[in-house]
Amino acid sequence: MTGEIEINPEGIIDAGDDILAAAQRIRSAVAAFNAELAAFGAPWGGDDLGSLIGMVYETIRDLAMETYDANVVEIEDIGKLSRVMGMNYQETERAIAEHLGRLREMLG
Repeated sequence: MTGEIEINPEGIIDAGDDILAAAQRIRSAVAAFNAELAAFGAPWGGDDLGSLIGMVYETIRDLAMETYDANVVEIEDIGKLSRVMGMNYQETERAIAEHLGRLREMLG
């Protein structure tokens, strides 16, 4: 082992794309789940106990959906930042190659 680290910028960009695709699949699954929950209506009824159950359910559902959404946003941010990191590595490699080319020309 030489202790060298090899970085694959394209692989990092591809991983970012995969992360973004996974976030979209999660977002779609959560939306479908929320629609399925809404389709049940209010099966607990409208009496006093049913109203209390409905309030608790709605609070928990809203909190869960907000949490799912916040988590998807974080996952999307990770995907976007992975893409930026890969592109930064690409640009750095390009700049280094350009500068080395100029140095070679200067040295003859």
